[in-house]
Amino acid sequence: MSFTECIALALFDWHHSTFRLPVIKQSMHPDGSLTLRRRNALDRFPNELLSTIFFFAIERHDEPNTLTISPTTISHICHRWRQVALATGNLWTNIVLTFPTSSEQLTRTLTWLSRSKTYPLDILLDFRDPEWDWEGEETHGFRWADMEAVLRLLLPSAARWRTFELLTDTWAPIFVFLLRTQKLNVLEHLEKLHLARCNAYFARKGQLFEPTALGQHLPLFDEEAAVPRLREVTLTGVHIAWSAPPLANLTTLELKYQAADVMPTVTQFAQILSRCPNLEVLAIVGRGPQLTTNEEVPASAGGSAEAAVARALRGTIKLRGVTQFIFGFVDVNYAIQLLSLFDLPSLRDLNLEDVSASLRHQPPDDAGQLFDWITATPCDSPLDVDDSVNALSTSLGPFPLAQLHTLALHSIHAPLSAFVRLYQACTGIEDLRLCEVADCAMEALETAAGSKLPLEVCSTSRADALPRLQTLFVRAANEHLFSRVVRTRGSDLDASFEASTLTEYTDDNY
Repeated sequence: MSFTECIALALFDWHHSTFRLPVIKQSMHPDGSLTLRRRNALDRFPNELLSTIFFFAIERHDEPNTLTISPTTISHICHRWRQVALATGNLWTNIVLTFPTSSEQLTRTLTWLSRSKTYPLDILLDFRDPEWDWEGEETHGFRWADMEAVLRLLLPSAARWRTFELLTDTWAPIFVFLLRTQKLNVLEHLEKLHLARCNAYFARKGQLFEPTALGQHLPLFDEEAAVPRLREVTLTGVHIAWSAPPLANLTTLELKYQAADVMPTVTQFAQILSRCPNLEVLAIVGRGPQLTTNEEVPASAGGSAEAAVARALRGTIKLRGVTQFIFGFVDVNYAIQLLSLFDLPSLRDLNLEDVSASLRHQPPDDAGQLFDWITATPCDSPLDVDDSVNALSTSLGPFPLAQLHTLALHSIHAPLSAFVRLYQACTGIEDLRLCEVADCAMEALETAAGSKLPLEVCSTSRADALPRLQTLFVRAANEHLFSRVVRTRGSDLDASFEASTLTEYTDDNY
């Protein structure tokens, strides 16, 4: 039922009820005379209906001081509206603190926490400084003591947290949060948790965690914490004690932009996933679990330790419910070894990104090996990969490519033949997104009839690439090539082109 329908039904019930407010209202003039005026429609609304309208009218998830309609604004309209607003606890549940913090922000937070009564809270703490020079954590304006002050206000209401999002530039505030919440054991309302140290630098190949003095793995809440409703967890640049985290029954798990040396082992990672049988969305951006630790399989004579681990554990992480997989890599060989662990029989949406290209710290990897492995079959093993990768590519691959509905490729560079082979395997794709990719990605889309592909690529048995394609989005690529592909594919294709490219990371990256 829509909001409009709810209001209409409420008004209908009110109109046909036996109780009525007076239809006229008296007002006293300074000279002592009385004037009777008819009540307007809002005056006749019952408090319960007025409260519902207030709830749907307020804006959320922004800085409260800049909102057009906020609970504070409503409470300052008139005496009656103020009474109703102060009595409506769920108007005051959206707690937002931003950098730079001030005494006014902290006072407002304390007031809203009191007015929210016993309702679950949605908390956003955004302490990123757009003017920070990235030269050193000690130069940042939001420090350890500032986070302590914020937590002193929020921790008494922890049992009411419903969503909790903490965004910082540096590690110290995250460390303080983990340190001060490690004894929390009652979080019965918490549904969504997002902790982000928004510094993609740590995803770089070979980069280790800094500052080393604060690198210990702190627990996420109490080991025995009751978090029965937690379903979505995003850890961006944030590591925890992976051995016993309260991560169970999740539907979404995202691990992004982590330093390699603080990630969980394969065994710890598999244990976390095994406790989430209903997982639907999995994102690994930058680096996944460590494949070379003392607890894992030693290297064989013919390959690396990572390859030996991947061979031993190939296909052991079966995620039956995952329909969307987001994977960003900085090393193609590691990517193949990691992906070999998964079995994703229900996958529908696949997002692949070469993160190293986005970080601009090295030339983009040749993803041809990755595509060759993804599309390999037991009798069709790629010949142009090294032995450690080739040993893995004799499996069916982790993804049921023919049943994919959506494919997104970001900053991917590979030979034309690799894109052709990928598209041939993804026969069910209806939605394709290409962002900052090599021209080959679009050239491979041309139909067999209008193709300019070399003869060795266009075999006689080759069907048109992505025959079910309905929607194509391309960003920051060759516009003339895009136009040619659209003309070749025909008028049934819903195609759009965006010339601009992201020059810096936005909130969506974190």
